[in-house]
Amino acid sequence: MKMITGKDFIGVGCGAVVLNGKNEILLMKRNKKIANHRTTAGLWSIPGGEVEFGERVEDAVKRETMEEVGIEITIEEPIGHWDQILPKSRIHWHCVTFLCKVKKGIPKILEPEKFDQIKWFPLNRIPKDAGIAHVAAPLFLLGYMTKKEFSRRLRETPES
Repeated sequence: MKMITGKDFIGVGCGAVVLNGKNEILLMKRNKKIANHRTTAGLWSIPGGEVEFGERVEDAVKRETMEEVGIEITIEEPIGHWDQILPKSRIHWHCVTFLCKVKKGIPKILEPEKFDQIKWFPLNRIPKDAGIAHVAAPLFLLGYMTKKEFSRRLRETPES
């Protein structure tokens, strides 16, 4: 039987908070068809994914961003790391997230089976259906989201 990362054992994931010169963040909306059991389906997220065995997390975030949206990024700084434990989805990931800028390319969806929208959002207009671990938490840690707004999202956002 094949073991599933994040389900049968803790997975290590990475994420790229990609900002442009207009104070906007690049977000992608997760396709509702990704999996029936995933509570993150239909929520806005950042580029990122699984760190592969033997891969540095910094290399993984660059690779995942290229695979998902076709852009080359530069890492500005690490934002933080946290556990994403989703009991309803029965998954557990340890996520490492970085502040990044576009080095080359124009973002576009390259994995339509996972994402159905991509958009730059002003940092003061983050959509209500943005995920906690991948969007709200990093923006709060960077100072782009107030404690009051972050707390509200924690209460109102589905498990994410």
